[in-house]
Amino acid sequence: AGFRYLLLNFNHERLVISVGTCRFARLCYSEALKYSMRRKTFGKALCEHQMIRWKLGEMLRQIEALHDCNERVAFQYKSGVPDSRLGTQAALLKVMASKTFEYFAPGGAPGFCGASL
Repeated sequence: AGFRYLLLNFNHERLVISVGTCRFARLCYSEALKYSMRRKTFGKALCEHQMIRWKLGEMLRQIEALHDCNERVAFQYKSGVPDSRLGTQAALLKVMASKTFEYFAPGGAPGFCGASL
């Protein structure tokens, strides 16, 4: 019975991890956007290149999707949905947060001319 309570406690931790990841992803996006506006390549700002705009748009899309999922799970917690029913959502939320942040890590340096963001 103790193991079950331990697993239920993970749900709250997963939500907190996901919210923190979303915040750091927004920070990475903000820095990438500022850098792309400042950096010039081929006579124009980096953010004026189609592929960089797509990459920035994809970053923002993933951040907003993660934020929406964070809000949904947080609302369920606040509404009193029992932890035993939120295990799946909390686990999927953490996976989504990991995949969102994973997109930023390897894509940051190649997408922004090797500059460490």
